Amino acid sequence: MNPSASVADPHASPRASPHASPHASPHAAPHASAPEPGRLGLVGRLILACDGTVTPLVEQVVGERIVTAGLAHAPEPADEEAARLLAVPVGLTLLSRTTELVGARSGLVHVRARTLMVVEALPAPLRADLLGGDEPIGRLLRRHRVESFREIVSSTAPAAQGGGARRYRVVTGGTPAMLIDEVFSARCLGEPV
Repeated sequence: MNPSASVADPHASPRASPHASPHASPHAAPHASAPEPGRLGLVGRLILACDGTVTPLVEQVVGERIVTAGLAHAPEPADEEAARLLAVPVGLTLLSRTTELVGARSGLVHVRARTLMVVEALPAPLRADLLGGDEPIGRLLRRHRVESFREIVSSTAPAAQGGGARRYRVVTGGTPAMLIDEVFSARCLGEPV
């Protein structure tokens, strides 16, 4: 079977796009295209397309535990794109969290991440740990048993720079709660360095 072939939704009307879901939320994220298959190896494609917690995958690829470094929080107004993807008014104050995910042993930066959060959409215990702790977000979501899913908005793997990047939103309880941008090192994506 051709991996790039699409399967039509059996519930869609004959005129509907084969990619449109009849159950799509009005806040649905656009369907992201995968990076060019020839550009990245299997590991890189899996990490960029992963719609679950990526930290354990990165730990397996780089061979060491991942910790955060350079963690910072700041208020930031929602721009038009963030407002659309998080279903909030333009200008609403969001919490920005920037960090680097580094190897605990090597100190090498494997991922740079920036998260915009709708603080009110998060359970209070999770909120407290996000503001007062230094754990990666995926670990905190798992620790607090927050049911969530990630919707990949975009991903890219520019050949000239190596590595790759992706943007996704985290939805909890049917409400968009976080918009996350991640930039991955070439090593993290299993590329030769």
